[in-house]
Amino acid sequence: MPRHPWLLGVEIGGTKLQLGLSRRPGEFEGLIRRAIEPARGARGILDQIRECLEALREEHGVGFGDVRAVGVGFGGPVDADSGRTETSFQVEGWTDFPLADWCRETLGAAVVSVHNDADVAGLAESRLGAGRGRSPLLYLTIGSGIGGALILDGRIHRGAGRGAVEIGHLRVPFPSLSGSGVEFPELEKVASGWGIGAVARALAEALDADGRRWPLRDAGGGDAAGITAVDVAEAARRGDPNALLVLDWARDALAYALSQAVALIAPARIILGGGVSLMGEELWFAPIRERIDAQVFAPFRGSFDIVPAALGEEVVVHGALELARDALAESG
Repeated sequence: MPRHPWLLGVEIGGTKLQLGLSRRPGEFEGLIRRAIEPARGARGILDQIRECLEALREEHGVGFGDVRAVGVGFGGPVDADSGRTETSFQVEGWTDFPLADWCRETLGAAVVSVHNDADVAGLAESRLGAGRGRSPLLYLTIGSGIGGALILDGRIHRGAGRGAVEIGHLRVPFPSLSGSGVEFPELEKVASGWGIGAVARALAEALDADGRRWPLRDAGGGDAAGITAVDVAEAARRGDPNALLVLDWARDALAYALSQAVALIAPARIILGGGVSLMGEELWFAPIRERIDAQVFAPFRGSFDIVPAALGEEVVVHGALELARDALAESG
């Protein structure tokens, strides 16, 4: 029986680096996770990748050149055809960087595939997770930002070549805290983890200016600048009306964006992943389903469902390994 080739999956995020060695779909033979130090820039992350792979090779007896293909999920826009990163919004040094070439030269793999991390996570969920057997599949990761992926028959849809479904950058209606009516910020500025925290901090300051101190400020050490999305979720579970209001605004914005996406894409399933989605059924999924059902294009109502992601923190690494597996098969 032929042995399966060694493959490497890499996740390069804004705060987290993961490397996984595998020979079979959905299985890791080795996995390493490291925190990223943004101050060290791209070069610091490349040094970490090299060190982590060396540790994996030593642990599993894998020689230089034994890894046949590498897949990378990168936290930012990429040119997948050339394997170059366009930029990172969290870490300096990635602008127009030839990441695929670096992997070939430094990691010893002739076959390399580089894609955006949200696309890669969506690919993993479509093949190994909550999206198996569903197409079209719309995947969102809602964490510090909001990324999206459209998977058609188990393949990433890349639009004209630079990616697609950048749903976090859709403009959505949002109530102005200054009382000046409705604004139209980008979705991730109000419904991502960072965005929810930012809206809560702005609300705390507005309440202060109105002579009404929000007790949630105590979660930030008495300073509104310390309030996070985690604090908002915990306060909402306790029934704090202002925390529930902030979440209402975020859920309204996300439901609006997803309703537009449904009208355009008509997905069979929507998967919501990322740290914000860990708020769970009561605070996140059920209210979003209700809002979408009330406003979605009527003929499409009931043609799709909305479910949590299934693959957890390793989702991008699983997807990166699927990229590597595809690229190796296509290389002949």
